[in-house]
Amino acid sequence: MRSFAVAAAVLALTAGCTGGGGDDGTAQRAFDQTCGLVRSGVAAFNENDFPETIERFQAALDPARRLADATDDPRADELLEAVEYYAALPADQYRRAFETSPDFKRHQATTLGQCGDAQPEDSPDQESQT
Repeated sequence: MRSFAVAAAVLALTAGCTGGGGDDGTAQRAFDQTCGLVRSGVAAFNENDFPETIERFQAALDPARRLADATDDPRADELLEAVEYYAALPADQYRRAFETSPDFKRHQATTLGQCGDAQPEDSPDQESQT
């Protein structure tokens, strides 16, 4: 059921694409790339590799911005805000933020809710964990 909800969210996000004459797949590609990097960041966080977590969320900034630019759906803006938050959070504050920050929890709900079923994008020298 969760996969269905994520798929419906993707369809809703990409259906709101704006631009020259129709959907050229920009939003879908940006969503896929953003979520792959988000999942990699979550995997790194789960391994307590906070510098890698930050690196992955920083890499997700550009595709998340492209997604927000390609659609009027407010969920794209929420995802961008979450990616920006995790990309900017200092490594030495990750654990404490996870335990105490309402902002961390809110952004966690956004990233896992929108990207929960996406496959992680592997690091160049990492093997897939799927």
